[in-house]
Amino acid sequence: MRIRQIIRGAGLAAATVTALAVTTAPASAAAANWKEIQPNANWECGSTISHATYPGVKFQGCVVANNSGDAQLVLVVNNQGPKAVNIGGWTSSQFGSNVTCADSVLNPGFQRGCFGPTVSVPCNISYANSVHLTVNGSTKIATAPTLTKFCGRAGAAPSAT
Repeated sequence: MRIRQIIRGAGLAAATVTALAVTTAPASAAAANWKEIQPNANWECGSTISHATYPGVKFQGCVVANNSGDAQLVLVVNNQGPKAVNIGGWTSSQFGSNVTCADSVLNPGFQRGCFGPTVSVPCNISYANSVHLTVNGSTKIATAPTLTKFCGRAGAAPSAT
């Protein structure tokens, strides 16, 4: 009888540990981390706008395109305010460079980008894009440049406007 209780207790403990491991696993596997940005000639950015709720926080959407016909959408955030803010958000592109940006703290004086995946852009279609920034729980939207990859002529790299 005593051995059954020990085995049952050990089984219950193992089941509890397994359940805790499963429930505490990171749920944000699809969330992108914020990174430093280094824009170059492949970047085309929309207008920088102030977050209406936190005017010291500026943001914009950028399209990064390469000569191979691939592109990605980037949410760029700059904290020019006097204190740290909690940021998050997502990118929304019609060509498939969509990502959820992880919740993070952005200190004053710092700029970061949340990068959508790089994807191959289909030919001869214009794609509308936007970025969504959440600051301390308040979400605002900015348009990002439209992207078109013209094919059938030399240099079929995507162009953003």
